[in-house]
Amino acid sequence: MLIPLRQLWWLAAGSGAGYTARYMKARINFALAQRRRQRIPDPTGELLRLQTLYGYNAHSLVSIAPGAELWTTPDIDGAIIYGEFGRVWLAAGDPLASAEDMAELAREFAAFAKRKNRVVAFVPTSANFARTVAPRDFAAVKVGAAPYFDLQTWNPRGDSAKKLRAAINQAHRAGVEVEVSGDEIDEKFRKEAAQLCLSWLESHRSATTFGWLVALDPFLHSEYKRYFGARVDGKLIGLLAASPIPTRKGWYLEDVIREPSAPQGTATLLVSEALKTFKEEGAALATLGTSPLATDGPDDLPTEHRVVARALDMASRRFGTFYNFEGLRRFKGKFVPTWWESEYALYQRGVAIPPRIAHAIIRALVPGGLTQILTRQALRVIRSKM
Repeated sequence: MLIPLRQLWWLAAGSGAGYTARYMKARINFALAQRRRQRIPDPTGELLRLQTLYGYNAHSLVSIAPGAELWTTPDIDGAIIYGEFGRVWLAAGDPLASAEDMAELAREFAAFAKRKNRVVAFVPTSANFARTVAPRDFAAVKVGAAPYFDLQTWNPRGDSAKKLRAAINQAHRAGVEVEVSGDEIDEKFRKEAAQLCLSWLESHRSATTFGWLVALDPFLHSEYKRYFGARVDGKLIGLLAASPIPTRKGWYLEDVIREPSAPQGTATLLVSEALKTFKEEGAALATLGTSPLATDGPDDLPTEHRVVARALDMASRRFGTFYNFEGLRRFKGKFVPTWWESEYALYQRGVAIPPRIAHAIIRALVPGGLTQILTRQALRVIRSKM
């Protein structure tokens, strides 16, 4: 199997045989997925239709990614996107279906998996979906929280916004300017953004094996997204990509990256300008997405299996040296969110292997996990634009 020259940076970004092995495994998985797709019609168009109609979970558009598996039933207008972790089928967030059909779709998916000797889990689900299925068919464990902004009332002031104002002023003094993309993304901007992504990844080497929650692919389904670029003297030094949340009339500020040498406050200015823009355009809400393992937000559902909870707690402590979970949470909290929403992993009641489910959840949530899942080909998309 030949390795394209443009992809050799992956090996250079890592260190030792571990990264090489993961790279080769990803390449093999991609080749196998390509062969499967030659025999199976591409479901992307249908999934985008469902996301436009039923997308409630902030991650719904992000989950429609290369390498994903799809499950449907003829009785319901909907679909479940999932990836395989051995015997565990890990579904991405909430089912893409109407509020009335989501629970039934999840139950039928779990029943189908059981016939295939597989176990189902959903992550990260909204509290809204978790409440509809957890009491009866699924048990729940909290895996993080996401900050939300009521854009019609959001107007941070006073001491709570002091750090926000300081960072914005710092970026302005350094000459940072933010531009909002139009409907069409030209090739020049794509190339600038691709180079920016590579620079950012090079400075975050521990994150080169992102799980799906923090995978980097800003131009996946770009026709649905909005982009904000930060520049100094014409050079692109920061980028923010936002995905729509159709049924909530909101936006998910999905990727926020900057050059390692960008002025302090660049990322803060990008987020602030995006929130202001969406507010002026009449959007109802926005979110910065999941802070994995954060404890903010109401505990809508009790954690029913302590093995899973302990495994996630251990992951938080073990992987804290590789990824700054608390720093991510502080950054998102700096924008004075209107509220935090808890997010959950759901797994079937009565299964006899909760540790295996916990392992699959950790591998999906934690950067540096053993396997890419839904977006393991996301970086390839970026590199192909180079």
